[in-house]
Amino acid sequence: MAGRPREFDETDALEEAMLLFWRQGYESTSLSELIEHMSISRQSLYNTFGGKQQLFHRVLEHYQQTRVAGVFQMLEAADADLHTIEEYFANVATYTTMPGEVRVGCLMVNTTVELANQEGDAATVVRRFGMRLEKALLHALRGARKAGQLAEQPDPKAMAQYLTTVVQGMLVVSKAGASRKQLQSTVQLALASVRAVSS
Repeated sequence: MAGRPREFDETDALEEAMLLFWRQGYESTSLSELIEHMSISRQSLYNTFGGKQQLFHRVLEHYQQTRVAGVFQMLEAADADLHTIEEYFANVATYTTMPGEVRVGCLMVNTTVELANQEGDAATVVRRFGMRLEKALLHALRGARKAGQLAEQPDPKAMAQYLTTVVQGMLVVSKAGASRKQLQSTVQLALASVRAVSS
């Protein structure tokens, strides 16, 4: 006999869980809150997602697929260069300080801060995210070198690590209330550093 059909949309439920974790963090989000916001039963949550830890892992994957996939597509494109990096940083400064929006930062960076010293699937996912961002920025820096926008850099990997740290810091301080002007100043200084090192 066929089982009962699900009474909820899995993607919609995952989206609601993501928004709740994004606002509150992993530790501060209770199972009862998740059940309420996802509009599912406790048993459905366990049957479909396997529990809070497994659900959070799924949420992080969902966030990457729905919120930041475009970032990597841009930085990892074959023609990515210095203009791409400038556009990426400008977008971070703009979209994290939209007027009227609740400052929630980046879920991946928030999780990095919250679970920095922990192990498990979530910690692994955010570490991989950071490594991919660094690799994508390195790709764009090398593209800028090939395009003649930058001179040879003594250590492009170190510069990619620096830019990764800068953008993660921007995402943290934007959540704390930093203004767009402050973030734009940070962007200008970071890009000036890139040019100075390669000159």
